[in-house]
Amino acid sequence: AQALAAQIKPYRINLLNVTRGTFYYQCVFALAARDEAVMAAGAAARRAYDMGDKPHMPHLSLLYADLDDAAKDKAASQARARLFGEGSSYSTLLTDPGFTVTHLQVWSTPTDDTSLQSWCKVADVPLSG
Repeated sequence: AQALAAQIKPYRINLLNVTRGTFYYQCVFALAARDEAVMAAGAAARRAYDMGDKPHMPHLSLLYADLDDAAKDKAASQARARLFGEGSSYSTLLTDPGFTVTHLQVWSTPTDDTSLQSWCKVADVPLSG
């Protein structure tokens, strides 16, 4: 984690929209813009952790769950309205749909633990590239 964080400068990530995925760990998420710095950080992480050239979809997970498609659509629609649009209290709208990434966190996330109780943070390192 230290070596990877030394390769990456702090960068901005911008959230674009809320959508749904097809499996538990991408049930509902906010898609992030594929800006140069975002994609470069993802590529550096894939190299550092020997993950090959798998496609990278930058996103922020909002909900982990086993839901049918209709329930996922409803949850995504509600989150989209709450964060980006009309139809809910203005207190929940994002005033800035992005943030600056300043740290790299590494987590142990056993995929068979859907309770997330065994998940634990392994490292938290400032980006210094």
